[in-house]
Amino acid sequence: MANEYGFGMGSVLAIVVVALMLLFIPLMMGPVTAPSLPMILMFPVVLLFVFLYLHFTSK
Repeated sequence: MANEYGFGMGSVLAIVVVALMLLFIPLMMGPVTAPSLPMILMFPVVLLFVFLYLHFTSK
């Protein structure tokens, strides 16, 4: 099944690890402030470059 659909135990393990990180890392953080405007704008720019890279490398 892993060869047919492209995901196997490694993919499932990666999803579980990310889910656990999202659950427990905020519990270890202290009080935080709101992100600054440049930090907020950084995420769409990084995502744009990732999507463009994936688009051009998939051809």
